Amino acid sequence: MQNYPQYNSKQKWNHWLSAIITLIVTIILFIKVPASYVLGSMSHVYLLHKSLGVVIFILTILRIYSIIKDKVPDVIPKRQKLQRILSKSVQGLIYILLFILPLSGYLMSSRPLEVFGIISIPAIDMHNDFYTFFHALHKCCSHLLVLLLIIHIAGALYHFFWYKDKVLQSMLASK
Repeated sequence: MQNYPQYNSKQKWNHWLSAIITLIVTIILFIKVPASYVLGSMSHVYLLHKSLGVVIFILTILRIYSIIKDKVPDVIPKRQKLQRILSKSVQGLIYILLFILPLSGYLMSSRPLEVFGIISIPAIDMHNDFYTFFHALHKCCSHLLVLLLIIHIAGALYHFFWYKDKVLQSMLASK
């Protein structure tokens, strides 16, 4: 039995599923040419990227709902004010970006959004300047997300190796 606060099972599943899908969405664009051979075409690469973006968007909404409904454990002691502020700020910005990125990805395209080839979300007709803006926003936010994820992972590893506390275990161990 653990004697430290833990996230609940839903929050852990959502966290790790979001992490894996976000990693896939990111990597697939770095290897889009070889991926296009595996998936059959470049349009299939973008279909997968966009479809998984929709999944991330839904998972993010569910995650925010879970945070509001179930709360989150205080894994960093209250006396560590700076660490708590940094942790909450980085996590909050990650949630915001996981919300903005799929939306900006959808809005930067003048084509309908095909989700796994099953559901089609119609495009929103806008002036070309808006498409350009959302494309720039998507690109900028994706770079910022990668940076924040590196900081998030570094923070967890810092707690595990340097502080030797149970912050990392609170998202890993089962109850």
